[in-house]
Amino acid sequence: MVIKYDEFVAEENTLIQRIGVCREFIEVIMKYISEKADSIHILTAEDIVTAVHTMGQDLDTELLHIRLEKSLLEYKIKSLEANCDNT
Repeated sequence: MVIKYDEFVAEENTLIQRIGVCREFIEVIMKYISEKADSIHILTAEDIVTAVHTMGQDLDTELLHIRLEKSLLEYKIKSLEANCDNT
């Protein structure tokens, strides 16, 4: 169970990094739009920002599920440790 918990921690960290990249990219795209709005196809830029934002939301939902699984596993580990201590 501890190995699985460590896997959840690693996956959580990876998802946090990926979400951060999405946010950074959105900032870069917004800056690009603010500098080039008159010379780019704004609807395409909007589609790109929306796609990156949607990807970030999907990753955030995945992170939520990982954190839930991790919390449940943490509860099980603590319960087992408590049972071992009581015997």
